[in-house]
Amino acid sequence: MFEHFILSIQSFHDFSQEHISLLLDHLKMRDVKKGEYLIREGQVCQAFYFINQGCFRHFTVQENGEEATLNLFIRHEWLFEYKSFMTQQPSQNIIQAAADSEVFSLSVWDFHALARVAEGFFRLGRIFELAIRNQDFQHNRLSPEQKYERLLDYKPELLQHFPLKHIASYLGMTPETLSRIRKKISS
Repeated sequence: MFEHFILSIQSFHDFSQEHISLLLDHLKMRDVKKGEYLIREGQVCQAFYFINQGCFRHFTVQENGEEATLNLFIRHEWLFEYKSFMTQQPSQNIIQAAADSEVFSLSVWDFHALARVAEGFFRLGRIFELAIRNQDFQHNRLSPEQKYERLLDYKPELLQHFPLKHIASYLGMTPETLSRIRKKISS
């Protein structure tokens, strides 16, 4: 049940079996049904999550009422609402399950308690670096074609889990542009 979680944390630091057991004791498992919210607008993000099963969409509702996808997360990835977590202020964004999902959560308080026990737990802070890197598709100067090709190179699984309108929004383009690019690349 924890196999992929343990593999993931071992990529941050070579934890001893004792420290892995201690970390697992602090984890909480949560089932999230498709359409349910992990984080709502106005809620403070007080944990980070490892997706054991399922997938999630991180988005914001703009002033005009349209949703803009900030990130898409799939199985065996870490997610949290970065700004809210770091500042412990209410989130302006939303994280919603795109499929029935299961996550393991580690609260900010448990993270700090573990860091006091062993310095190695500070290495879990690299999860925050991953959160910043995962926004690559939107915050760069690539052309729409380059963004889509990059998605195909690095996260093609997203196409299996999310509607094209959410992928287009994630890539910073309209669904029509994404459709043209997909047609051009496949021909």
